[in-house]
Amino acid sequence: MRISRGRLLLRAALLLVGGGFMGWRAWETRLAALQQTGASRVLGERLALAMALLALLALLTAGGVAWQLRRRERRHSLHLPGASPPAPPSGGP
Repeated sequence: MRISRGRLLLRAALLLVGGGFMGWRAWETRLAALQQTGASRVLGERLALAMALLALLALLTAGGVAWQLRRRERRHSLHLPGASPPAPPSGGP
């Protein structure tokens, strides 16, 4: 299935915004966790790590979507070497 360039651009933009937001939230959560002690600090650091991993995944996915936007030459889906082209259909009944 082919997706239009506009939709691919929208998808890439949304993934970049979402990845940036998750990265920012991970940074803020980590800073808040460093001010805690004990179990709440460990929980905060783990949440920050999970958010950072989600941000990285979103940014990598945005890169993959952007990679799909490059121009490619059109190719036939089936190529049989040595095969002659099919004869055109006859116009009679």
